[in-house]
Order: sequence, then C-alpha cells, then structure tokens
Amino acid sequence: MAIPWAPLRSYAGADAIPLLVGHAPRYTWDMKHLICVLLCVAAVAGCAPRGFLQRVPEPVAVPAAEAVVQPVFVASNRMALVENGVQFGPLRSDRTHFSRLDISIPPLHESGRIEWPEGQAASPEQHFVLKSAVSYGNTKTFDNALSAAPGGRDEVILFVHGYNVNHAEAAYRLAQIAHDYEATVPVISFSWPSEGSAGGYVYDRDSVIYSRDALETLLLELTGSGRKVLLVAHSMGSQLVVETLRQMSIGGRGAVFRHLSGVALISPDIDPEVFMRQAQRIKPFPQPFVLAVSARDRVLGLSAWLAGKPRRLGAITSSDGLEGLPVQIVDLTPFTGLRAGGHDAAFTAPKAIALLRGLSR
Repeated sequence: MAIPWAPLRSYAGADAIPLLVGHAPRYTWDMKHLICVLLCVAAVAGCAPRGFLQRVPEPVAVPAAEAVVQPVFVASNRMALVENGVQFGPLRSDRTHFSRLDISIPPLHESGRIEWPEGQAASPEQHFVLKSAVSYGNTKTFDNALSAAPGGRDEVILFVHGYNVNHAEAAYRLAQIAHDYEATVPVISFSWPSEGSAGGYVYDRDSVIYSRDALETLLLELTGSGRKVLLVAHSMGSQLVVETLRQMSIGGRGAVFRHLSGVALISPDIDPEVFMRQAQRIKPFPQPFVLAVSARDRVLGLSAWLAGKPRRLGAITSSDGLEGLPVQIVDLTPFTGLRAGGHDAAFTAPKAIALLRGLSR
C-alpha cells in the first residue's frame, strides 16, 4: 500500500518531508560473492553525521536521464514513530515491519559518500532524497515484492547494521553502496533497534540479544521458497548474526544454512574467544564464511579497550586462534575510508570500491 504522508511534519520548508528523525589484501573468496558482500556493508558508527530520510513532493525534480533510484527493502523490529510502516525510532517492537524505500541518488554523486542536505532544503539534484515508499502489511506481500524485483526470486542480500545507527542512516548508506557496487539483486536492511547515539552502547548490546528471534524468523521466511540469502553484517551487527545462527543450530533449524549463499562479518565487534565458542555450536557451518578485518581499525580498538581485551575479531592480523575454523579472511588494512582507521573503508573508500568492483567482473 502507498504511504500516507499527511501525518509527517514539515522539514526544511516546503521542499522536503522527513520520513524518519534520528533519536537525539588477501582475497581468497570467490570475487563475485565478495563484491556482493561488500556492497551490503552498510552501517554508520561513532561520530557519523545524523540523518533524515527526506521525500521531495511529486514531481521529483531529478533529471530523468541522470537520476538513479535505488530500492532498499526493509525489515525492522524498531517501534514505529508513525503508523505508516516505515518511520521508526530506537525503541523495540514485538513485531517486524516491512517496507521498501526508493531512494534517489543525485547525478553528481561521489563514490563512497552520502550527499546529505546538512541543514539546507533537500535538493534532488544535489542530495540523497526519498522518492517514494511502500509499506507491506504482512510477510506474504513483502515476499511477493521481493520476488517481483530483478533477481529477487532466486537470491537476496540481507545486511545487519552495527552500533549507533538510526534507521535513516542505515537506509541511505545501503542505497549508496548498492549503487556504487552496482548491485544486481534486491538488498534488504534488517534495521534492529539501535539507539543511534554514541552513549547507547549498552542499550545496543541488549537490543542485539532482543533481536535474535526476529532475525531468525526473517531468515526462515526468506529461504522458505528456496531463495538464497547472502547474509552480511557490520560491526556489532556481527554479534547479532552469529548469535542468531547459533540459536538456530541449537534449535534444530540448521538446515536453513544450506540456503545461505554466504556469510560475511565486516569489522566484527566480537571477542575472538566468544566467537570461537559460538562457532562451535553452528552446524553445518555456513560456507563460504568471510571475516573482513583491518589491523588499524580504531573503532574496534576503542571497543577492545572498553572490554579490557587486546583486540576484537575485526582487528585480528591472522587466523591464529581460530583453531582451523573454515573461515576466510579479507584484509582491508590498506584501505582508509571517511573515518580514520578504516572501520568503514569497505563502503566509503573510493579506491577500495573501484578495486573490488573491478575484481568482480
């Protein structure tokens, strides 16, 4: 169904409406799948700028020959701010909401960036804006929409964002990466209830535990018709993915893992010892299973300091300590993104994007 826009308040004059307000190399894996994984690494952490999803009233003034509209499917267990199915805050919901966001990317978009309005009226010629949105009332209509999208009957890419990410940031970042990496199958954001603030680390850790059942149910629904799912996660979202896989295995639902075309943890914010204990209970262990790491990831360095441990899984320098676990490591240490230290290099460093996109062809 179409989204009822009337309840949404004005923002930046009459030019835009907010959909969501944020709360105050070692390449050993198949390159086709590697690129699919990296295009899904969509999350914002730490001091990243806060954002809005902005819809420009029709007609959208984007040059027809140059505009690129990137669909982003969404499954979210956040609490809805407005009962239209797509406007969410940081609170937790006991149900999953489904939607699709059609995000317009400006003609002069620079690889690796999200062109935010930064306080000015949103202009589709210069900024990311929401062209349209659709809410799906149930799982069946959501699944039908995925199947109708190019490639969606056979495979989808599901990503799980990390700590300190509001709903708008996750959606815009996924649109940017899907565009920059030239995604050819539908991309889905599992938008779990992160508080979206730098001080929300403990709340986010608890939200990860809270969200395991919702992610498990979503995986069962996506694979129920035989569809393949490429499952990726960034930072703290990796903890959610691994915990969910462990839970499914213990619960006798490991057969679903055969429908996973791959699992990748990008800059995973997990204690390596905890990861090993989790992995030992995941059977069959999904293949391929990739860890994308950076030895100079400063965000994970801070996380390790807070945890009182020498390093996090996403900052390991070798496979030592993984005890023969069938994982493959992609070393992103040479790349630096918009933030110092490389925590977001896979999706904000133009050189990394150009290189990895070229390797997939």
